[in-house]
Amino acid sequence: MGIKIITDSCSDLPQEMIKTYNIGVVPLEIRFGNKSFLDGIELTNEDFYRMMRGHKELPQTASPSPYQFIKEFENTQDDVLVVTVSSGLSGTYNSALIAKELYEKTDKHKKIHVIDSLSASVGEGIQALKATEMAQKGICLDELAKHLRAYAKKVQVFFLLDTLENIIKGGRIGKAKGQIATLLSIRLIMKSDGNGIVTLAEKIRGSNRALKRLVEIIGENTANFGDGILAIAHANCYVKALEYKALAEEKYNFKHIIISKIGASIGTYAGEGGILTSFI
Repeated sequence: MGIKIITDSCSDLPQEMIKTYNIGVVPLEIRFGNKSFLDGIELTNEDFYRMMRGHKELPQTASPSPYQFIKEFENTQDDVLVVTVSSGLSGTYNSALIAKELYEKTDKHKKIHVIDSLSASVGEGIQALKATEMAQKGICLDELAKHLRAYAKKVQVFFLLDTLENIIKGGRIGKAKGQIATLLSIRLIMKSDGNGIVTLAEKIRGSNRALKRLVEIIGENTANFGDGILAIAHANCYVKALEYKALAEEKYNFKHIIISKIGASIGTYAGEGGILTSFI
């Protein structure tokens, strides 16, 4: 019996990687007013950002139901390891735990582990990729889960907000302060605090300076370049992601660099034009 890796749509993994590694993806729900869409299935990234620009209010996100996870469990004969978005950001982790408990009552032969990634976007995604890599080497499920829980605490996540519009709409910053910061071209660099909660890391004036600072942060937080992965996700700004990749390649020699898109689940909070980077 093998191991099936399942994650959620917050992981922002490129579709080609999902297909290559046969990773199951459970979608979150995105709501614009009274219309609901399954992230990545009924709503493309391009349509999401277009619709968000046309709405005064932020879209809402909803966690998958336990039944959605159970459907993924039923689609495989293998044991299962689930990697979810941080429990500090979403109820998805708890939903997966409920699904595990319900499923194990009817199928006692299949083992399931649920991992809180303590992260989001490609910070979560590289953990799912790490899990597939280890599973292919034949490691048992219990050992894989143990390793992933330790791995989750080491993954670094930083992201650069190009606009404060979404966090103003979401009430995370006052409108007056947000407008002043916008006039002064202030860019915010946010980070995961290691426990799955997003906090402010730095305030930088100017887009170019902020992007370069995001590159410097890599070197200040890891030395594991030769064997490491640098994951870059962009909120509808591919050219900026390529610029960031080029700057990072000048300074560091990561084994792999991945560029992906920030999907609707995380894009709701990051806003268009943002860059998120994760590494270990």
